[in-house]
Amino acid sequence: MFTNDNTECSTKISVISQSKFDKWLLTQSSFTKNWALSNNFKAESGKILKIPYEDGRLKEVILGEGTDKNLEAISAFSASNIGNYYISTKFAKSKESEIYKAWAWGNYNYQSKSKKNLLYVKEQKELEFLTFYSDCINFSRDLINSPANKLNPSTYYSKIKNNNLFKSFNFIDYTEKEINSNFPLTCAVGKSSSSKPKVIEITNRKLSKKDKPLVIIGKGVTFDTGGVNIKPGTSMRNMKKDMGGSAIAISLFLLANYFLKKTKIVLIAPIAENAISSKSMRPGDVYSSVSGKSVEIAHTDAEGRLLLADAIEKASSYNPCMIIDFATLTGAARVALGEDLPAYFCNNETFAKKIENLNKEKLRCWRLPLYSPYLSKIKSQVADLSNASLDGMAGSITAALFLQEFLKSPNIPWFHFDTFAWSQDSKGAALQGLDIMSDFLRKNFN
Repeated sequence: MFTNDNTECSTKISVISQSKFDKWLLTQSSFTKNWALSNNFKAESGKILKIPYEDGRLKEVILGEGTDKNLEAISAFSASNIGNYYISTKFAKSKESEIYKAWAWGNYNYQSKSKKNLLYVKEQKELEFLTFYSDCINFSRDLINSPANKLNPSTYYSKIKNNNLFKSFNFIDYTEKEINSNFPLTCAVGKSSSSKPKVIEITNRKLSKKDKPLVIIGKGVTFDTGGVNIKPGTSMRNMKKDMGGSAIAISLFLLANYFLKKTKIVLIAPIAENAISSKSMRPGDVYSSVSGKSVEIAHTDAEGRLLLADAIEKASSYNPCMIIDFATLTGAARVALGEDLPAYFCNNETFAKKIENLNKEKLRCWRLPLYSPYLSKIKSQVADLSNASLDGMAGSITAALFLQEFLKSPNIPWFHFDTFAWSQDSKGAALQGLDIMSDFLRKNFN
């Protein structure tokens, strides 16, 4: 995917914005000018121009980034063109890094692991990071793309435990009895499956009681039928991706450990399958969390927030400096924002402003409010909380408010990402929210 051997990479790639296209065109040969004009290429976002030699061999590639500096063309070209390339355009280091990342995203293929192409990277340190970055995101995308008959809670846990990316970390291995005791809401979801719930809990360094670690959480529902409130077939088609939040959390944990040399980090990912059997939870059932907070099951398809509630209570016990969670949680967020733009919630204005500053560079997520009056929508007559509102309004907000109730203290800074973890193209798995939170941690936590 990447190399620092420039003898391997001979085909030039230029990345041109629309605002600089006319100036660029003036410096080109008459053949290149005519070729661009005849192909109606104007460096629009996502557009690709392949310039041949007169004998037909590929001479150069021009990738358009439009007016909004969109790198879609980089990923698209990387996905579908075999060869060895180098970037000729000079950019600031930060922009160059984003181009390399876009190349890595496009180069992924779940079914084929063979190298399709190479991109030249001059600096050894940058090459090492990009290789690691690619390994992280490809592993997470493989997890999401894995069919549910091959990725259940048990096999999921084994894939993490036995992967070299995690060999230097400390695993907290819970017994089945300990999971039942410490993650009761997760067990309420997973008891209907023949594959028992598991919990991935990892620390990058040994913790003392005085430590205030960063805790990263991910929802890991390996398949979601909806439970006895069963989903329609079309809605169930891609529910292998319902563990996508945990896959994103895994990559963020690895990247955070790479960047943050002094920060102690904890990963918590409850894993369960929401199947249907005689043991399934039912609407009207009541379960209690470890802290004793009781939850009435209003809808069995609002199961992911139960896993997250357990994880947030566990995270709170570490007295963390921050909690970040990711989940494929609500259709409401997808209706509002579509597949590419994840919704996020934050209870800390200082940190939220830092995300908004990053969004000014490139919009990568959208904040929704923790609108407290809607808490009344998830009150229950027989429990402390209901896991879903009965009127179906403000579904993403009420889900976030539900999760907020499980924070030990309102003073713990907390981010919640309601993400899709999927793309409708042939690549399938996506990791919306990963890069902006990786950038946020790298810039604010060292």
